[in-house]
Amino acid sequence: MSLEIRENRGIFEILGKVTTPQIGALNSYFQAVLEREDSIVVSLESVTDLDASAVRFFEKLYQDSARQNKVVSLIGRQNSTLMEIFNTTRTNYILSPDRI
Repeated sequence: MSLEIRENRGIFEILGKVTTPQIGALNSYFQAVLEREDSIVVSLESVTDLDASAVRFFEKLYQDSARQNKVVSLIGRQNSTLMEIFNTTRTNYILSPDRI
C-alpha cells in the first residue's frame, strides 16, 4: 500500500508505508498544516512499515513544533509493528501514552 493521509475531525491518519522516499512529501504536508493549526493529532496506527529515517522525521516534527509553541500528538503505541523501531531508535518518548 502506498502512503495515504486522511484527515478525520482533526486527526491525521497515516496509512501504508512510511520510508525515506516519502519524507519530503510528509514534511511539506505537515509544515502546511502547522502553518494554519496550533495543535494536531497524527495517528500512526495504520502504518504498515516504518524505517529509521521516517522515525527521525517524526521526532524532528515533534521537536520543531514544540519550538514553535505548537503541539503535535503522535498516537500509535498499539501498532506493535512500529514499536520495535521506536524502541530501537530510542524515540518512543514522542508517542502519546494514550489514544485520543
